[in-house]
Amino acid sequence: MSFEVRIPGPPIGKGRPRATVRGGHVRTYTPKRTAQWEARAAVVISDAWGNGAPLDGAVAVEIIALFPRPGRLVWKRKPMPREPHISSPDVDNIVKAVLDATEKAGVVRNDRIVFAVRVEKWYCSGEESPGVLLRVYGPGEW
Repeated sequence: MSFEVRIPGPPIGKGRPRATVRGGHVRTYTPKRTAQWEARAAVVISDAWGNGAPLDGAVAVEIIALFPRPGRLVWKRKPMPREPHISSPDVDNIVKAVLDATEKAGVVRNDRIVFAVRVEKWYCSGEESPGVLLRVYGPGEW
C-alpha cells in the first residue's frame, strides 16, 4: 500500500502555538495562516485518499516541499533546475504541518504511527509550480 498526492501552493511550516486569555482562562490556538494551509491541504489529501479507512499500522512518509523561485534564481536563457531551499520554514515545521493535515484528512488515525520521515526542501525547477509532494508508505515499502 502506497499513497501519493500533490498539495498545490507554497508550503507553510507549522506556526508556534499562540495563547490568549478570555474570561480568566488561557486558550491556545494555531496561527490563522497555519490553520488555513492545514485545512486546505487536508481537503486535497482527503479527495485523493477517497473513502478509505484511516491507516492504523506503522507508516513511513516522504515529503518534498517545493517553494517558489526567488527572482535571483530566475533565468531566461539557461535551464533552471531545482535548487536547495535553505531558509525558513524549518523542515521540522513543514513535517508537523503536513502530518497534521494528513491526520485531519483521515489518512492516518494518529500521526504517532509514522516511524520514518524523509523530507526535502527545494526551490521549484523552471517547469514546476510550488507545492508539497506527499508519499505515504506501508510497512516493508520504504
